[in-house]
Amino acid sequence: MHQVADQIVNGITLGMLYILVALGLNIILGLMGVINFSHGAFFMLGAYVAYTLAPHVGFFPSLIFAAAIIGAFGMLFEVLLVRPLYRRPPEYTLLLTYGTALIFEQVVRRIWGDDAVRYPLPDWLAGTFTFAGYAFPVYRDVFLVAVTIAILAIVWLIINKTNVGVIIRAGTRDAEMVRILGINMPLMFMLVFGLGSFLAGLAGALAAPVYAIIPNLADQWIVLTFVIVIVGGIGSFWGAIVGGLTIGILSSLMELVYPPAVELTGFIIMGLVLLVRPRGLFGVEGLFE
Repeated sequence: MHQVADQIVNGITLGMLYILVALGLNIILGLMGVINFSHGAFFMLGAYVAYTLAPHVGFFPSLIFAAAIIGAFGMLFEVLLVRPLYRRPPEYTLLLTYGTALIFEQVVRRIWGDDAVRYPLPDWLAGTFTFAGYAFPVYRDVFLVAVTIAILAIVWLIINKTNVGVIIRAGTRDAEMVRILGINMPLMFMLVFGLGSFLAGLAGALAAPVYAIIPNLADQWIVLTFVIVIVGGIGSFWGAIVGGLTIGILSSLMELVYPPAVELTGFIIMGLVLLVRPRGLFGVEGLFE
């Protein structure tokens, strides 16, 4: 039981990172219909930028600056590369973002090299605390979880309780009508893409102290992120949360049951969900019709 409890806690922590990455992708995919295969590269870049900035600006500023830089880069990416393809079939955007993801990975190899690097934590976050006989890492099990919950609350308020959120959601359903009303939809879409990229960069920065930072982080995370989005449902805020936690916890528990199948856990869950509910657990019906 002690091992099971440890793995559940580890799964929740892992699920929090999954949620941040998947939510950013889900916002872009669900609100804009853009299949962004560069999202994993933004996650990777967030980790490297935070690692680079930390010795100069400190731990907390490096997290914020890394996320903000990746968010701004995402807006530039949308304006220069994605926007000209909006009137093309979705495959054009998929191929573009897949190609740019490969380019970003090679740029990272050129700048930071192929070797893994580590992002050291401040002393007060590097320790553990004991509760009910269990030892919990302060950063992984407390700080990371608390920050993720706070970010999720802020994003939910932006999407559901602000005029910007209402405009964005309306624009995804009938962009032409929103334009007629005088709303600048290109600006809204740029902000949406920036928000999704910001979340990817923040997730990468938060993951940097937990995982080794390597160039193929993008490859490791992008496929699983799409799996989480599909399981939870495209366009669903709560779907990203439920999908991320489910896959995070079950993947951790699989390490006790059959470790070689850990990497397959997400795909097994996706297959089972699609058999019962093709649009995902909380998917919006007819989103791309």
